[in-house]
Amino acid sequence: MPRTTAPRTRAETAADTRRRVLDAAEAVFRREGFHGASLDQVAREAGFTKGAVYSRFDSKADLFFALLDRRSGERVAGLEASAFDDLGAEEFVRAFAEAFARSVRDEPDWWAVVIEFMSVVARDPALRERYAAHHDRTREAIAADLERRTRGARRAPALPARRLATAMLAIANGLTLERLIAPSEVDDALYAETQAAILHHATRSPR
Repeated sequence: MPRTTAPRTRAETAADTRRRVLDAAEAVFRREGFHGASLDQVAREAGFTKGAVYSRFDSKADLFFALLDRRSGERVAGLEASAFDDLGAEEFVRAFAEAFARSVRDEPDWWAVVIEFMSVVARDPALRERYAAHHDRTREAIAADLERRTRGARRAPALPARRLATAMLAIANGLTLERLIAPSEVDDALYAETQAAILHHATRSPR
């Protein structure tokens, strides 16, 4: 007798719908930019009614935050990847910076809309507060990793790990904007060299 497939649960259906909406949203944002995109376009891209999108996301910004959360989860997982386990702090910073740089090189349309969204957030107090909470998860993951990798090392951080992580994120964002504007001036190596230099000059030999 042929096998019958068990019907999907409501939770499974909802998760699949959300994934399809997010996939469609990413495609629309990449193509149209944040300002040019609309929830109606996302619904058409996903093959759903507008109601299916509007019932899950309150606004275009709300939908973009969901995408940011998905992408940041992937970055945090990268921080915890076994491939980086045996690296010291500087080697890790170089490797992770190079991986981030490759993402910017390979997905300039995604990073362009992220930078665009950051400019929107900067002018809206409510969005700024929400983005700060989102951004802090990445900051804390980097700070925790730096603390772990520098513990017992010959050079200890001269700055608190959280402040060092903030500086490193700011430099990465600045390099990304510069790369989008002048790609020939910012290669993968510059990300790694800059982050390694920040780490080196922000650490000191224990007394």
